Amino acid sequence: MSEQTSFAFLGEEFLTWLWFRLETEGGDFDLGDGHVVGISLDDFLAFAPRDDDETEHTMRKGVPSRSSSARAALRAGRRLRRAKLVLAQGELQWNFVLDAACMGLRSVRLPDDDEEAEGPADRSRDRIANFLLLHELVSRLYREFLRLRLRREYLTNEGEQQAAWMAGA
Repeated sequence: MSEQTSFAFLGEEFLTWLWFRLETEGGDFDLGDGHVVGISLDDFLAFAPRDDDETEHTMRKGVPSRSSSARAALRAGRRLRRAKLVLAQGELQWNFVLDAACMGLRSVRLPDDDEEAEGPADRSRDRIANFLLLHELVSRLYREFLRLRLRREYLTNEGEQQAAWMAGA
């Protein structure tokens, strides 16, 4: 078993936790140091199969997180494998797909170019800075999840609340 495969479940739990937090506490996350981000699920969800004999279940268009099929997948104990997310900080907004198995950012749409950029080199630097900021913000969200998830009392507190949310979805 590769290292990526053996820890892929943590990324899947992270995406499912984000969904749980969105529905139970709203989409704002205080990351400390003045970093507050808003996050929402967009128009694509892919659920991990429960075992090797099942196939991945994907949903597109509209708001799949509100669909009865997505709710049924949660009740069946499925975790998100990939999801299209919208992340905002201040006036900056990113759209991207997060691949939970490797925590990879896919199909990234960066914030609009800075209007004051004086040429292609400035625009490139601005785009690179925006991509790096997105990576940092997603990493900070993941660290917050891991901080909670790795606590000894997680299963009897947040884990139990999330399981109840999934069962009642």
